[in-house]
Amino acid sequence: MSQAPSPSLGPEEPAPAPALEEERVPTSRIVIYASPLLGVFMGGMLINFYLLKFATDVLLLGPALMGSILLGARVWDAVTDPLVGWLSDRTRSRFGRRRPWFLASALPFAASLVMLWSPPESLGDAALGAWIAVAVLLFYTTYTTFRVPHMALGAELSRGYHDRTRVFGISQAIESVGMLSAAGVLVLLERADDPRSFARWLSVGIAIVGASSMIAATLSLRERSAFQGRGGTRPWRAFADVLRNPHSRLLIAIFLAEQLGFSALVVLLPYLSDYLLQTPGDTGLYLFGAIGAAFASIPVWVHLSRRFGKKPMWLMSVVIKMAAFAVSMTLGEGDGAIFLGVTIAFGFMHGCGSVVGPSLKADVVDWDEAQTGERKEGAYFATWNFAQKGAGGVSVWLVGMMLALTGFVPNAEQSPETLDGMRLLAGGLPLALHVVAVIFIARFSFGEEEHRAARERALERATQRSPEG
Repeated sequence: MSQAPSPSLGPEEPAPAPALEEERVPTSRIVIYASPLLGVFMGGMLINFYLLKFATDVLLLGPALMGSILLGARVWDAVTDPLVGWLSDRTRSRFGRRRPWFLASALPFAASLVMLWSPPESLGDAALGAWIAVAVLLFYTTYTTFRVPHMALGAELSRGYHDRTRVFGISQAIESVGMLSAAGVLVLLERADDPRSFARWLSVGIAIVGASSMIAATLSLRERSAFQGRGGTRPWRAFADVLRNPHSRLLIAIFLAEQLGFSALVVLLPYLSDYLLQTPGDTGLYLFGAIGAAFASIPVWVHLSRRFGKKPMWLMSVVIKMAAFAVSMTLGEGDGAIFLGVTIAFGFMHGCGSVVGPSLKADVVDWDEAQTGERKEGAYFATWNFAQKGAGGVSVWLVGMMLALTGFVPNAEQSPETLDGMRLLAGGLPLALHVVAVIFIARFSFGEEEHRAARERALERATQRSPEG
């Protein structure tokens, strides 16, 4: 991943013609681009869905300790996310700016997954905590070195305002398959006679799928040669540009609010199923409802966002999610069917932000190009990725602290205080945060016409820089 200039020896995407017609990326190319997400999201979502409960109920680690470990990984992300984002913008190699990072991530990603779910049974409490801490740190580091350049490349595949929604829609569909797969194996993991042995072999399978698809995407994809050498020259200036961009600031605030609420509900799902709803072993069912609905919603949101606009659809979806969170605050024993309906409604609406959000991020990068003449997808997506992961880490920490403070006892009937804490973090907190998200979405004003104007300005700057200009 050298930053020194080198000749282009591998396949590169031809420089785009100086026109603003809507592009359409071949579906086959998008599928190749998105294929690593199957293994990455299967592994990552299994961690989000079940690692805390696996650690507390199977490994018998304290919930506060695990919450602190996962929060600490997010602090580490504050270093790695911006560093990887800036370096990938500046990378020059025969494979382009982004694909070398895919290749470098493949084997460490596989190793971290196996290590995380296969701690030696001979370890004492302190050594086990240290082992899990190292494994978590390695996983999230390699997740960053793959995910940030991968998202940046997604923004580069198409420059069309609506076609890039299609790019991220297909990517989200493959992510959803990975998450559905995680939900499916979670059903088996929850009901396994020997969960430690099952988790060990499961992690090996996911590691092989993830690493092999990263390598295949590295060898098969192309990148735009015109974007080589156009990253930010200084890291702090690049990220200052991200924060100076008014549209970017709003998106960061929106994603923080949405993700913090979403993550709290996801982390609590196994606890809600076992202890609040009294439906042990049904976590996978609720996940299937949410993720399956999100998967089914993708073509709907791609179509509606083209017809009615990205912002109106996103705003509507968040408002409806607020109603789902309000219902979650009222649930108790025997309400499993109601909660399944809530997860289905939530998943369908959450699919909108998963499709429209990345598309709007890519649009905002084009605004930056019009202002600076640089292509800083890595810096932008690193910032948003850190905001998303940071919110997830805070959610896990909040859940862990709530369980510890309210007297949670593994594999036993819980106190009313613990159950009320679960309702608060699964419903009340996300509801309040989504109110904040609605306010910020209403203020977002970078639409299709503004995007076209930014593209025209960027094209004008490029023409002025060229020798012919």
